[in-house]
Amino acid sequence: MPSDTFLRLNDEKKKKLIDASFKEFSLNNFNDASINRIIKEAGISRGSFYMYFEDKKDLYFYLLEQYGEILSNNMKKDLIKNKGDLFKMFQDNIEESYNSFKNNNINFFKKSLENVTIMEESKRTFGFRDKRLLKELIPNINLELLNDNARRHIEVIFAINMHLLMVTLFKLLKKDSLDKKILKDYYEQLDILKYGCSIEKK
Repeated sequence: MPSDTFLRLNDEKKKKLIDASFKEFSLNNFNDASINRIIKEAGISRGSFYMYFEDKKDLYFYLLEQYGEILSNNMKKDLIKNKGDLFKMFQDNIEESYNSFKNNNINFFKKSLENVTIMEESKRTFGFRDKRLLKELIPNINLELLNDNARRHIEVIFAINMHLLMVTLFKLLKKDSLDKKILKDYYEQLDILKYGCSIEKK
């Protein structure tokens, strides 16, 4: 994550470095991306770069974190819009997040999908974010819509839903469209989670 030195920069300088970084990672995958090209585009020295970020990976994960913020903000809005219905939020969020990602350096995200190692690390990073996000969302989740078992295991329910959302989002971004079959599969998976598989005991 960025240093305090970077965070204290004025918005214009931060934007210049972030824009240059998104441009480089949108044109090249992680391994081929060059810090030299980034600092040249941003108009900063190599020494300054290392005052802001530890290395290329540190910068890369900071950029990925920007997508996490987009996802979080969309979820918060959707949860309030759906009056605390967790499953309805996940249902509505997929298309909204796809459109948000598509309109924000989509090629960066596509290039990130090419590197399996980086994507595995990013999943772990977003796993920690899931727990933080759930804490932020909990006050707005209508727990009365969930049964006792779901309420007791809300963290597990949320994590599974997040996994489904991210897997589906990756598929849609790779396809570069709101593919109807992919969306249909996603909605059906949500329904299975929502309604369960077992019949009630009499």
